[in-house]
Amino acid sequence: MNAVIDTLRDDTRLPPLQVEESREFRSYHNFLRAARNYMEGPLVAQMHDAYDAALERTPGEARPAPGDWHGVEALLDSTTEFQFYCWSYRNLQRFKYHRPSFGIFATLEAQRERLVAELQATARTAAPDELRLNPTLPLPEYFRFVPFHQHTGGVAHDALDGLAYEIGRRTTVPAHADPNGIYRILFEALPQRAWPRVLDWGTGHGAALITWQQLHPESECHGVDLSAPCLKVAHRRAREQGFHFHLSQQDLEHLEYPNDSFDLIFFNFMLHELPPAHTPALLAEAARVLKPGGLFAGHEFHLRPGDDFQNVLQRTHAWTNNETYATPWYDSPIAEWARAAGFSKISITPFERLNRSVKRPGRAPINANYWNLYVFEK
Repeated sequence: MNAVIDTLRDDTRLPPLQVEESREFRSYHNFLRAARNYMEGPLVAQMHDAYDAALERTPGEARPAPGDWHGVEALLDSTTEFQFYCWSYRNLQRFKYHRPSFGIFATLEAQRERLVAELQATARTAAPDELRLNPTLPLPEYFRFVPFHQHTGGVAHDALDGLAYEIGRRTTVPAHADPNGIYRILFEALPQRAWPRVLDWGTGHGAALITWQQLHPESECHGVDLSAPCLKVAHRRAREQGFHFHLSQQDLEHLEYPNDSFDLIFFNFMLHELPPAHTPALLAEAARVLKPGGLFAGHEFHLRPGDDFQNVLQRTHAWTNNETYATPWYDSPIAEWARAAGFSKISITPFERLNRSVKRPGRAPINANYWNLYVFEK
């Protein structure tokens, strides 16, 4: 496959655009990673023990009924462990972005002139079909006013937003882990066949599309996003790999592609970032640009059926990390909307390779996160 990939690459590969990271910066973010690993591991186990103890102390008639996540939340909220968990989830992310000396924003700001100049220079050399930006594109209100993941101002307003988003994603996983591994396990779960033309639905900084091209050199790769700063980073990263992508700034609800354009549309954790009022129209537009038999597929957070404890934690993540539309997403009839949008086959299955568990010797594991795999066929 490497030989095939090399034939796709051109001779104008650029050197990596690197954000200079001091030793102190790396140490600080390694500490935040370790703190997050503790929060999502041992602390969740301790929290579950406290939850069990609280249930035992509660008279039977006052216990939350199965499925009553409000009651479970009230019970959990009385425990120190849950309070500390919520504090950690909120503030570890805040510390990552906003620490005046070692935060992502401060580190980028100190290098602003060089980084912006390099991104702009690369964008100016793009061929017309490589990078299409639209400065007059009206950004949907649901996108303009939400600081997703506590990224202040969102990811579409500052020239360095794409790089901040890229670093924010990378510094969430342990330093020894491949941050693109999450894309590979998604792509491995899809039917293994040739995909002539694919669309990355919300391409962001382009890491998923690059991973796809490495695995599927036969594909003509397209990526759309609302964020011009993210698309500039995606274009730069593609040029560094020697890949030729078709990147464009578009509203997913009003795509510029003709009917039946793609064999596959893939996404990564996009559905919980969209207000349910818009999701049916977004699905209908995705179905329109898919070829008959094409797939719309991706993985997404959701609630573990019958697990009140996990359901409260999953909803809490939304509130503590500015995931504005996640909580209503969990109650959305996505299968019904997909059928109405024109998809004939609907598959929603637990994505067990991503469902992390807290292991406790001699006791059942605790699933702090739960993800589904969504595959809709036109």
